[in-house]
Amino acid sequence: MRLQSTALIVGLTALSYAALYLVNEYVFSVFGFSAGVNWIFLPSGVRLVAILLFEKWGALGVVLGSLMVAFHDALLTDPVTVAVAACISGLAPLLARQAHLRFSNLDVNLTALSARGLVRLAVTFSALSAALHQSWYVWRGVSDHPFNSVLVMFTGDMLGAMVVLYAAKVMLSLGARVRGG
Repeated sequence: MRLQSTALIVGLTALSYAALYLVNEYVFSVFGFSAGVNWIFLPSGVRLVAILLFEKWGALGVVLGSLMVAFHDALLTDPVTVAVAACISGLAPLLARQAHLRFSNLDVNLTALSARGLVRLAVTFSALSAALHQSWYVWRGVSDHPFNSVLVMFTGDMLGAMVVLYAAKVMLSLGARVRGG
């Protein structure tokens, strides 16, 4: 049963990431800055939520979802660049979570995570994600405007994470109201 639930978590996270990526491409394509860099990037919210809820299994799901997107968009012209970028997608929110557990006195199950703490976590995650991705892209020679790309990616990850987090909050509130009567 444990293997089944883990596989379900990884699979649903990967599918959620890929689906939200496609939605993001359709709805926010006009806000694209360059390949892989958007002013609003909703899948970043999936990355953050998956890691908060499922830790390493959520990270694995994000990596697999990133690879699914790469296959869909035929981005595999350089498989090493794509594979490491997918790993960074799963690693950045995991690192942000670990940093907050270590430096902000949160408990492991994040029960005391306030709205302010969640915003701080989203800022840390967005900064790490943008810095790690763009550092990798510069090293691989595929980033045309690295400094601008870091700022746009940070903004897109932050906005995307906040949209998804607040949408989840609204859905949870509505669910509680429906169950409450």
